[in-house]
Amino acid sequence: MKKKKLIILSSTCLLIIFICILLINDKSNAKVLEDNQNKAPGMFAIMLETEAGSGSYEPSTSSLWPSSGYIYNETLSRCENGGELTWHEDTRTVSLKTSGSDKCYLYFDKYNPPYVTIATNNSNNYAPATPATLSCTNATAEYNQKYQRIEISQINKYTNCSLTYQAPSSKTYLNNYIIGLSGSTQGDGQVVNENGYRYEGKNPNNYIWFNNELWRIIGVFDSASHGQSGKNLVKIIRANSIGGLAWHKSNTNDWRASSLMNLLNGAYLNGEDGTDSGYCYGYSTTVPSNCDYTGIGINDTYRSMIANVTWYLGGYSSTSATAEAFYGYERGSTVYSGRPTEGEGKIGLMYPSDYGYSVLASSCARTTNLSSYSTSTCAGESWLYGEGYEWTLAPYSSSGYDVFSLYSSGNLSSSYGAYNGYSARPVLFLDSSVYVIDGNGTMSDPYIIGM
Repeated sequence: MKKKKLIILSSTCLLIIFICILLINDKSNAKVLEDNQNKAPGMFAIMLETEAGSGSYEPSTSSLWPSSGYIYNETLSRCENGGELTWHEDTRTVSLKTSGSDKCYLYFDKYNPPYVTIATNNSNNYAPATPATLSCTNATAEYNQKYQRIEISQINKYTNCSLTYQAPSSKTYLNNYIIGLSGSTQGDGQVVNENGYRYEGKNPNNYIWFNNELWRIIGVFDSASHGQSGKNLVKIIRANSIGGLAWHKSNTNDWRASSLMNLLNGAYLNGEDGTDSGYCYGYSTTVPSNCDYTGIGINDTYRSMIANVTWYLGGYSSTSATAEAFYGYERGSTVYSGRPTEGEGKIGLMYPSDYGYSVLASSCARTTNLSSYSTSTCAGESWLYGEGYEWTLAPYSSSGYDVFSLYSSGNLSSSYGAYNGYSARPVLFLDSSVYVIDGNGTMSDPYIIGM
């Protein structure tokens, strides 16, 4: 019986004791579980750093685990009789493994998290797109005008920053700047004065940062293209399609009543979910598309830059016409019976003539009909080509349901119905007060604009 008793006692002495101290991670990374679990067991001594980074520690005068403002120091924490302390980062717990009684010291470093204070002069008089300057103490920082954000690194405990929005006393307006480039080479292309100051060529430097994404500049146009008397407005197009969408779910070529016009000037313009708006269709009325524009729709900062303009809705009865001829037809009165010749709005689509003029005349003779743009000398040299089957704004005047569209082969065609789900790239005119802040128009350094 005695031998059996000794065995039991030996097993008891070898019992491994696990004591877990559960820490809850909050913003300071050192908040201790409260209620009845925040008392330190007697076998633990809590050592608290006196000042952050001092390396000097004093025993805690409280029987409670340290509150927020402290972080566990695994290197210094130890036990007198060889007990092993293990820190579990995933659960933020400390386990004690010992073969007998022990006295352990748990060290906690005082933690003063870096913090940033920012003073700004921003008010209703300054939009986020207004140029800003930034100065900070105890940190390396800069203001990223492209993303309209403060970028701070190497913070020394804390930093005070001053962000100043101030419109420049002298502005370089985007429309005047582009007009001034007329005749000059821009990347793999030029700015050419052909019924508007247009970017033409395979890849001109016409990238612009708009709506926190890349768009491209079609050119600068007078009232013959937008209806605003005496103004030259910059016309831009989204670099990529927002998806395959029906021009009109009811298969009619009336732009003012079309589902795509209502979608672009509604949910897309306002950054809303238009999936259930009654205008979101990928093909006819049977295949609804995803039209949630809460992420990619026009945001508040840039919405005010868009001009409300007149969109001219003239058409033609054939694809066998040049870019110059289409420019005239678009602004003419040839339409299917009952169709409008113009309409107002902020978002539209490109014209056949925009595509036709997007190649240099030296690459594609201006006597070439848009129906023949499938050759490498035309479509292959156009910066607007490449989105596959894509809608334009112009209706086919010989029917009540066809609309001119670009084929993936590069030629212009009259579609097989407005209910088809072709690529849609939003097009808009910028207000004449928009000016250049930075950039050179390349993809890596697009024009940054303000208003």
